[in-house]
Amino acid sequence: MKVLVLATTFPRWRDDTTPPFVYELCKEYVKNGIEIITLAPHHKGAACLEVMDGIKIYRFPYFYPRRFQKLFYDGGVLPNLKHSFLAWLQVPSAILSELRFALWIVKKEKIDVIHSHWIIPSGLVGAICSKYRRTGHLLTVHAADVLTLEKLPFKTRMAAYILNHSDSITAVSSYIGERLLKLVPDNVLPDMRGKTSIVPMGVHTQPFQRNFAAQELKAKYVVDAKFVLLSMGRLVEKKGFKYLIEALPAILAENKDIKLLICGKGPLQGGLENLAKKLNVQDHIIFVGYVGGEKKLDYFAMSDIVIVPSIVASSGDTEGMPVVVLEALAAGKPCIVTDVGGIPDVIKNNENGFVIRQKNPNDIAATVLRLMNNADLRTQVSKNALAISRNYDWMIIGRRYSDTLKEIASA
Repeated sequence: MKVLVLATTFPRWRDDTTPPFVYELCKEYVKNGIEIITLAPHHKGAACLEVMDGIKIYRFPYFYPRRFQKLFYDGGVLPNLKHSFLAWLQVPSAILSELRFALWIVKKEKIDVIHSHWIIPSGLVGAICSKYRRTGHLLTVHAADVLTLEKLPFKTRMAAYILNHSDSITAVSSYIGERLLKLVPDNVLPDMRGKTSIVPMGVHTQPFQRNFAAQELKAKYVVDAKFVLLSMGRLVEKKGFKYLIEALPAILAENKDIKLLICGKGPLQGGLENLAKKLNVQDHIIFVGYVGGEKKLDYFAMSDIVIVPSIVASSGDTEGMPVVVLEALAAGKPCIVTDVGGIPDVIKNNENGFVIRQKNPNDIAATVLRLMNNADLRTQVSKNALAISRNYDWMIIGRRYSDTLKEIASA
């Protein structure tokens, strides 16, 4: 069976900082005996055609000269559209280019099923290819794609067309799944609901279960504190780092022997650093920058509490299912999360983590202090986190998606 994966977020080269979850799923497909061809946007310095880990990757150019391609990567489509008029100009050519290449690849490679990630633009491209090339079509929606579609004037008609030409639909969270189905006309809603399921992305759990001594890692990375709080993600509004920093004064009023590690890069870093200075907590925060690979595993291993303070941004953008939550579970760390997006699908309050209100520094501070003052609670929540994390291992998630593709191909 040959599957064409359409995605607008995909590593441009090895060790790229672009989120790799579609790539990781593709590797699971290969392990499950599925031949994978991927189509993703081109970027300066990336190969137009290459094979990585058994995955054949085509990258489509969408603007000339190519060095001025601004729509994808380096922050994501929505931030790029917000900050670049040139990115807006490239939207039509990007859709048409992806469609042209997809139609060509389906014919050239004799594709059986298309797996589209994000309802626009790839879901639309996959639906058109499915109709005119008579292939199967699996659509996966994440978050920003559905939230963007909601703002378009022709949202209902487009959603109906794409979903009608999808054999199966997966959403990474129940929240996003319900938002998607609200776009569907009532007369077809039962059919669409019947072929929609909730399947998140995954995480490789085993590497996070390390036995390194936290004190040795603290010495290695010069983190001189008894308690280490960890938060990871792009430094953008929807990640809610502002409210985490605002919680620090209340935490420090009871215990000053802490360090907050903020791992990630993004346009809000300067503002967050200024906020830390304004609140006089800068000595207790380390802005680490992007971390990946072994370094990311080390940071999880030496942390005591992981905090994911996500919010609904002023634009309406919010989380689908942040991978950092799954990574915290795999590392067996008590995790404090907010009640937005698909996060409550995974974290059950007071069982395998703690769910608090968004944009609420007081809730963050109170929960951190509760955990810091109760070692038994930290231990129990850690055990529960490790137990539930097995459900989200890439091997399990990859098999679920693989089975769906095989069902579509055999229908």
